[in-house]
Amino acid sequence: MKNNTFKTACFVGLRYLFSKKKHNVINVISIVSMVGIVVSAAALIVVLSVFNGMETFVRQSFNSFNPDYQILPAEGKTFSLDSFPMKELRSMQAVRNAYEVVSDMTLMTYGERQLLLSVKGVEEAYLQENGIDTLLIDGRAALTAGSERCAVMGAIAAGNVQLNLNGLEPLKVYYPKRMLKNYSNPTNAFNIDVLLPIGVFATYTDYDGQYVFVPIEFARHLMDYEHEVTSVEVKLKNGKDYARWQPEIERLLGDKFVVKNKYQQEELLYKTMKSEKLIVFVILAFILLVAAFNIIGTLAMLIIEKKDDLMVFYAMGAKKSLVRRIFLVQGSFISMLGGIIGLILGAIVCFLQQTFHIIGLGDGSSGYLLDYYPVQMEFLDFLLVLLTIIVISVVTSYIPISYMKNVKSDKN
Repeated sequence: MKNNTFKTACFVGLRYLFSKKKHNVINVISIVSMVGIVVSAAALIVVLSVFNGMETFVRQSFNSFNPDYQILPAEGKTFSLDSFPMKELRSMQAVRNAYEVVSDMTLMTYGERQLLLSVKGVEEAYLQENGIDTLLIDGRAALTAGSERCAVMGAIAAGNVQLNLNGLEPLKVYYPKRMLKNYSNPTNAFNIDVLLPIGVFATYTDYDGQYVFVPIEFARHLMDYEHEVTSVEVKLKNGKDYARWQPEIERLLGDKFVVKNKYQQEELLYKTMKSEKLIVFVILAFILLVAAFNIIGTLAMLIIEKKDDLMVFYAMGAKKSLVRRIFLVQGSFISMLGGIIGLILGAIVCFLQQTFHIIGLGDGSSGYLLDYYPVQMEFLDFLLVLLTIIVISVVTSYIPISYMKNVKSDKN
């Protein structure tokens, strides 16, 4: 019985939608409502897809620099390797290698220029194992050259100090003496050492202006450490399995250490991007809601126009629920049809941008890392937009249906 009622409501509702109206303004409002929903739905898909593309690009940029896991002390700045299960960690099935890292902020001078940089002391194999050699834009990816200790600097930092790899000018590094209690004589307050600049890398992220790679023994000597490290970085055999093995590593290390995967290392950045995407979605969904409110006017005018038909329905024994479903179907169909067309239109726009890079960034002079807006369509975005349209269409269609109570009472 309920199935027959639904079929009847759909049949009559669609007939009302496509039948010729006595008042042409109803057709105009219907078309305006549908066009508004089409444009809003298409805009939602395009904007969400652009955010997806930007997020993927940023993730790839940072992931080329960040380790699969970064192990930090739960308390304090450093921890001793004497109490760290390095052998057990390296013997785990998924772990390719685990690297000791000594890192901290230092003052670095080159000629007459000075800069605050984070020195990252690592082993020689670290640069190749973590792909730093693939990010090189000048010089070599090495931490030693004969008896010389060398440094590989980020591109922005190198530009700030006007680094010349062909010159003989060394990098001078200053770090406060950890054990010194009397700083009355500034000349004795710092450990000072020198490095030979040998390479420049570029990740096209903030890291290019923050980091310089140095030999780990150089960093230990500069910072007065013996067996301590500031972190241990883990490289997996298959980097895609990082979510699976994180609990295993956490169980091995216990609560004295914190294990961060690639996303947790840039948690603030990813949370910011997610928040921006959510805010944009809410704003565009609100615009979609405003466009859908035209349906209220369409259904209200149609109810007035079909007042005589409603009386016939009631006289034939139709219940209020059937009559309400008729107009609910009509209003929902306007929104759904507009939404589906909008999703298709948005998908076409995204496909064209993916294929032909129609909308570019900047003036096309290749001064940008990306010459066009990246786009990545995801099924969940389409589903989310469709569900939003369904909810909005049902709510906006139900509002004018309450007017039918008054219509019946007028005839009585």
